[in-house]
Amino acid sequence: MDLGYERAPNVYSSGHPISVLSYLVGPVFYPSNGNSLSTYAHILFGGARVGGPFPNGNGGLNIGYAHYPAWAFGGGAEYRLSPAFGFRVGVDYLHTHFYNSSGAVRGQNDIRIVNSFVYYPGNPIRSRRQPRP
Repeated sequence: MDLGYERAPNVYSSGHPISVLSYLVGPVFYPSNGNSLSTYAHILFGGARVGGPFPNGNGGLNIGYAHYPAWAFGGGAEYRLSPAFGFRVGVDYLHTHFYNSSGAVRGQNDIRIVNSFVYYPGNPIRSRRQPRP
């Protein structure tokens, strides 16, 4: 599951922000899965809500939002910090929809770089040390 929120303030010097809320799900594949470092690839499908100002054909700005299907694919690496926590860096190709200058909703493609902390449910927060013989 991937839940993302991005926001940029004061787009086009309009005083209005633009934001993207995406909610995606899909399979994750681990081509290499080591003890501390693993790589992954994923294909995600869901939706996105993009809202904010967009240029109109008259040289001004309109404000609106578009709520349409979205998808992403990409991959990255995950470093295990402890049995319960990890750090992930990834790059995705994200496809959403927003208005163009003629006011029509069109697909838009973006690259996103994601850094995240990962929690592995069911694993101990700290590793238990084994007594020495």
